[in-house]
Amino acid sequence: MKKLLTVLLGILWMGVAIGQENAVIDTTVFNAHIDTNAQIVGGTITQEVAWLADADLELLPADSTSAFLLVSATTDSTALIRSTTFTYLVLDTGVLVLPALYALSSKGLYTVIPDTIQSQFLPAEEGVDKAAARPLAEVPFNFVWWLEAYWYWIALGGALLLIGYLVWRYAKKPQAAPTVAPEPERDYYKEAMDAIAVLRADAFWERDMKGFYVALGDVVRTYLTHSTGLPLSEQTTSESVRMLYQKWTAAQIESYQFILTRADHVKFAKGSWDVAVHRDCLDKATALITDFKPEQDV
Repeated sequence: MKKLLTVLLGILWMGVAIGQENAVIDTTVFNAHIDTNAQIVGGTITQEVAWLADADLELLPADSTSAFLLVSATTDSTALIRSTTFTYLVLDTGVLVLPALYALSSKGLYTVIPDTIQSQFLPAEEGVDKAAARPLAEVPFNFVWWLEAYWYWIALGGALLLIGYLVWRYAKKPQAAPTVAPEPERDYYKEAMDAIAVLRADAFWERDMKGFYVALGDVVRTYLTHSTGLPLSEQTTSESVRMLYQKWTAAQIESYQFILTRADHVKFAKGSWDVAVHRDCLDKATALITDFKPEQDV
């Protein structure tokens, strides 16, 4: 069926093409007119074609040419007249002939005298003048359009405001003072006992007897100064002994005097003692330091 219809349409168009040369021009039956005979390139031409409503006519489709681009075709009808309005875009310059129009009826093929127009480019000066004189179109504000056009800048501005606010809040917030870990309390007792243990184990007197007694005297004086609060490190041995009467026991004073006088003998008189005296000094120092051990460590 489709093939048959295609063949019939082909035969019909062949007949129309052959009959175009013999088309009848009768303005009382089929006529056309245009809105202007002069136009610029890029402008439009409107052509209206009309015929009697009771006439047995079928308007054949119009088409574009190299000089005209068919933009639209609208049909209208009344009780007496039927019409079709074609709008063409002008593409060329010079004297241009509009596309031919044909209408088919049982009596034959009708046409109209082709209309011609004069087309040219718009002069540059005239174009500038017209553009300057043309009023600007008023475009109403549209919030949705504005939001779609500027959403990036709105988001960026909002982000900058948020960052600025957070920085301001952080700068305004009082900063807590850094927590400093308290230094561990110094254990003078342990330091003194460790030093005596080193002097005893190392037999330091065998290499440097003077250095041994200097170190032992410093350990005893330093510890007892911190544990008793007495200025023993700032006094001579005789001054310390006089001060200690009625403060310490006789045994404590005797041990303190025994250690410091023997240390003074080596340091200032370049004297010497045997190993038994060295060990005896270490034992008395250990006992004396233990007597003044802090109560929580007892």
